[in-house]
Amino acid sequence: MLTIKDCIFPSWRRHIPRGVRMTRRILVLAALAVLAACATQPPATVSLPPNVRPDIDHKWITADGGILWPPADGFAAPPTPMVLPAGTLIDRFGTDGGTFFSPKGASFAARALPYVCDRLTYKVYITDKPLLVWTGKALAWFDQPGGATQFQTDETAAGLQSDGIIEPVNPPGAAPCPH
Repeated sequence: MLTIKDCIFPSWRRHIPRGVRMTRRILVLAALAVLAACATQPPATVSLPPNVRPDIDHKWITADGGILWPPADGFAAPPTPMVLPAGTLIDRFGTDGGTFFSPKGASFAARALPYVCDRLTYKVYITDKPLLVWTGKALAWFDQPGGATQFQTDETAAGLQSDGIIEPVNPPGAAPCPH
């Protein structure tokens, strides 16, 4: 019986009978047998994190049920520093505990998020003071196209609000959710 460990770190010796000379052909056949067995194992049943799209491919979910976030904080290329001037409209999906924003109105799919759009809090903010951000395009991930401009800050939305750097715009307007 193969285990998940065998699929990730195959131990070829265990699958070759004692006394059999390990030629390259036998090693290749053993490797193919292990890979074929791994490919046919049913995926582990893992419940999805809250608000994650029910149609999301399980390749985006970790073995412990977490979300497999993209590398490099989701930037398609190394981000560059930029200062957003006072009066800039930015928005975000999710709680005030996050540090990612986009220009107001960037499409949800272009942000490459794993969530159900209309289940998330959507807020629009205006910058009251210049705001230093790291900016770049969102990497395609979670079977979403990416490409939206994203801004990452060193402080959470809540922290930026308490520091008087941003404030919510009321009402925020319609969330750019696909319908």
